[in-house]
Amino acid sequence: MTAPQTSPAPAATAGARRVPGRARPLGNVNVQAGVLGVAILAAIMLLWYLAADREWVSPLLIAPPGDVFASLGDMVASGALWPNIYATAFETLVGLVCAAVLAFVLAVVFTFSEPVHKAVYPYLVVIQTFPKVAIAPMVIAGFGYGLAPKAFLAALLAFFPLLVNAMVGLASVGEDQYNLFRSVRAGRWQILFKLRIPHAVSYILPALNTAAVLALIGAIVAEFVSAREGLGFAIQAATQNGSIAATYALLIVMGFFGVAIWLVMAVLNRLLARYRA
Repeated sequence: MTAPQTSPAPAATAGARRVPGRARPLGNVNVQAGVLGVAILAAIMLLWYLAADREWVSPLLIAPPGDVFASLGDMVASGALWPNIYATAFETLVGLVCAAVLAFVLAVVFTFSEPVHKAVYPYLVVIQTFPKVAIAPMVIAGFGYGLAPKAFLAALLAFFPLLVNAMVGLASVGEDQYNLFRSVRAGRWQILFKLRIPHAVSYILPALNTAAVLALIGAIVAEFVSAREGLGFAIQAATQNGSIAATYALLIVMGFFGVAIWLVMAVLNRLLARYRA
């Protein structure tokens, strides 16, 4: 008696199987995120329009979207916006660079010297708890009315996240990796530049994004107190003049400023990816 033979699966059934890894167009995460982002923006714009048009909120607190974008167009066309953007961007950049350099140097010192770490770090925590808005007038009085106080406050806000992440990145090297370097008699500086720093890059890059936004906030706070140009100065002037539309337009510019920072950090993240451990 012969055993029953198993018939092969029909070709149509085999061809109907979904190929693994082939996603449908709307199944792509980036497409879904883009559609959701556009929907959220449309909902915000609709709610904004209705709140202004039907006076759900006082006209003294919210301006119609049409007036806001018209005011923004006037600023761009007249050229009055660009000097303020340049001033704030330069203050933010100087503050961020100073904070990054100081944070990295201190993180290296703390990694090599535990007594210095334990002695100095509590004072840095105390300084971090100071309300920056409250000390801004004192900073302006001490440093004058030029670039220095704006860059100082920008660096002060950006400093602590960079320091903490750099310390964690430098100190959290795997024991096996460290022992491997020691087994080939690598010195302190060789371990620092060839092991600790590449390992710390993965910790420092995310902190740079947060620090850049905090540096922008620090520069804006300083411009609120005393400045002749900058986005903070322009917002304060628009508020004092009662121009709600111009104030909202400048807030939109600050929002685009934040997006630009995120894009720059994303590009920097890709460029430095090769140096990660």
